Amino acid sequence: MTTKLNRRQFSSLLGSSAICVPSIVRAQSDQMRQFEGATLNMLAVQFAHHDALWSQVAEFEELTGIKVNIEFAPFENTRERTLLDMSSMSGRYDIFTVDIMWLAEYAAAGYLEPVANYLNNPDLTAEDYDVNDFIARVYSGTGVYRDRMYSIPYDCGTVGNMFRSDLMMEAGVPVPNRFDGTFTAESMREICGAIHENNQGISGFVTGPQRWFWGWMFTPYLYAWQNPDNYGNEFVNSNWEVTINSENNLAALEYYLGLRDFTPSDDLNYGYGEQLAVYQQGNAGGSITYSGFIGAHYEDPSLPIAGKNVALHTPIGPSGRTDPFFGSWGLSISADSRQKTAAWFFIQWITHKDRLANGAIGGGTAVRHSTYQNADFQAAAPWHAEMYDYMANVANPDERIRIPEWSEISDLMGFYGNKAWGGQITAEEALLGMERDMSKALRRGGYQREGASQPPQLWRDLSYYDRAPADWE
Repeated sequence: MTTKLNRRQFSSLLGSSAICVPSIVRAQSDQMRQFEGATLNMLAVQFAHHDALWSQVAEFEELTGIKVNIEFAPFENTRERTLLDMSSMSGRYDIFTVDIMWLAEYAAAGYLEPVANYLNNPDLTAEDYDVNDFIARVYSGTGVYRDRMYSIPYDCGTVGNMFRSDLMMEAGVPVPNRFDGTFTAESMREICGAIHENNQGISGFVTGPQRWFWGWMFTPYLYAWQNPDNYGNEFVNSNWEVTINSENNLAALEYYLGLRDFTPSDDLNYGYGEQLAVYQQGNAGGSITYSGFIGAHYEDPSLPIAGKNVALHTPIGPSGRTDPFFGSWGLSISADSRQKTAAWFFIQWITHKDRLANGAIGGGTAVRHSTYQNADFQAAAPWHAEMYDYMANVANPDERIRIPEWSEISDLMGFYGNKAWGGQITAEEALLGMERDMSKALRRGGYQREGASQPPQLWRDLSYYDRAPADWE
């Protein structure tokens, strides 16, 4: 169910809706009103930093007569629930929120409707939608698979760390600034150790070693630890042979496992929620996080830790590499929806620059140039505003390689990584297990078959993702 706000409440909350709404509706009132009385059903991941975006849905309903029902799922259950519905081809949901790491899996199976035919139709897309206002790499990085656009971005960010700057100062260690080059692997251990030793009962760091979370909590270390000669070969080489069992990756895993020196002793099955709770309660000096979570989970004024944190990236690796982690969420139309055009009207309305700016100022993230350049957004979320150049020019949309088998690869990392974290196997044994089982997965996928038509490895040349959004057909 959506939250109902009257026009006065909505304008008071977001400040600009009353003047922003007509721009897109005036050009499309007839088309939108032809779906009056229709109901759209959406399955969405449940994140607090999306709340301000979804709070605007009531305005869309009032303007169009289209009802939008949103059913929320916890992050760790979203893929399972989405695939269950998609594979049934029931058409129960018209719209899905899609994590970038699942796009290839969904699109390759034919579960998503390509959106270019809607986007490029002037009868269906308003003049002021301004697709080129999206950051090019965020736009295509979120939605393109095999040259086709399937998903429109509404959230993007990177994985990094939050540290208690007050505890760092008390422990006598300098507080780094994000992207100033001083937060290295060595300095992170120094910070964690100083907090750990200076505060009885407070862990220097907390992470989520639970099996499900290794695909986004460990992967950034894996990338940061590569030397220049090995960039692009983090998981596979140019012949699609699995390279996870490399010296660079062993060093990354050993470093990550070494953080156990500073983490809670009972953390083996911590997921994101558990490790966040430890940090929020003041029982850890550092925490891994996704940048989109900072406003709601770390800097919400109701939290005792608000204003005491410094947002940092994954530590710079031994060869000087900053991890290019790219995370994002987009809105996609189900291939089995019986109301695809109405679904597109909603997607373009909610991802219009005005709605996305309102959502970002209210706690979300930026995916458009105009949002990053918005003074209200910069004031509300300085930890996001400083990421503009990073998301536009550094972040790699294919860090988690864009193939349908990624979910299996991620799960295998978690299976063996969790065992290593618990001391059941060594780091070497973990990488051997990953290599063996990932190789089986890619052989099943036909990547190593003689004469196979292998997909391009786009993470090696990001110019593919940097073309103007309007150029995608």
